[in-house]
Amino acid sequence: MTGFFDAVLSAKADGPLLAAWITEGNAAGAKALFSVKEGGLSGIFREEAFPVETAGEICQLPSGQEGIREMAGERVFLEPVSGGRKLVICGAGHVALCLIRLAVMLGYDTTVIEDREEFAGRAREAGAQHVACRPFGETLDGIAGDSGTAFVIMTREHVHDVECLRKILRKPYAYAGMMGSRSRTEQIRRQMLEEGADTGKVRDLHMPIGLPIGSRTPEEIAVSVAAELIAVMNAADAGEGFPPGMAEELAAAEKAGTGGVLAVIAEKNGEAPRRPGTKMLVRADGSILGTVGGGYAEAQILNAAKEMIREGSRESRLVRISMIKGTMYCGGEIAVLLTAV
Repeated sequence: MTGFFDAVLSAKADGPLLAAWITEGNAAGAKALFSVKEGGLSGIFREEAFPVETAGEICQLPSGQEGIREMAGERVFLEPVSGGRKLVICGAGHVALCLIRLAVMLGYDTTVIEDREEFAGRAREAGAQHVACRPFGETLDGIAGDSGTAFVIMTREHVHDVECLRKILRKPYAYAGMMGSRSRTEQIRRQMLEEGADTGKVRDLHMPIGLPIGSRTPEEIAVSVAAELIAVMNAADAGEGFPPGMAEELAAAEKAGTGGVLAVIAEKNGEAPRRPGTKMLVRADGSILGTVGGGYAEAQILNAAKEMIREGSRESRLVRISMIKGTMYCGGEIAVLLTAV
């Protein structure tokens, strides 16, 4: 029987989703999943404990909903779930290899296109999850792009840069950038406009790529690009979703019954460090995947989760933590839903 996390994995490739978590009451911890379409929401999955009436009311909401709501007598946390952040790098030179390492650390599912086998091998060694040693244009034809995809062009020759850019400008994406001098990239920008490319997309291209921090070395340039990616992707992203590997691990735990507790920030007030939707998995052995912000709050959540594991409790809990009083100067409050998996 398919579980909630299996449903997330199966559906997220088809477009944006909305997860619904009941936070309080008899049905606390029950989950449902909805597909987000232009016309509104449609149900994909509903746990038995998730009330039918609440699911029906959620389906009547317009797209773009998130946060805590009262729905058919239940208090529900609505969370946008994207297909995850993806980075496509065209080229595997010195800067690209540095960027691959940073992107993997930042949780991007990273694809590298490089038509030279030696350089493609270096991209694999740097940690890229997917490496295509094939012609640039041919490979880009097979990459659809979406609202969670970033494209970075760093090939060795002008002709390859232009070929990649032509292909990318026809796709949906959250970010597109090209490495090069200001004069060269302006020339390419004019060329794209003359060829009839979308004016808005050409205007918004990040070229020269990266934030202006005076970068000189390949490592410094990669940092400037990674920082620009963070700024653009965070501004465009609607939800936290799942850290890399977490949904897969949760789906496996659901099937195997291996135990553990999932902590999800459902509410935030003030200047707490992490926003609603942030997740941390506490495994049955006490190890963790992800973070809800560290420090005092995370220690409290970890203790509560370990208590649930020791007791074998399947009953979800909503834990409220204030970081205003005493020595806690963050100035915020969070409510964290703890659910057994």
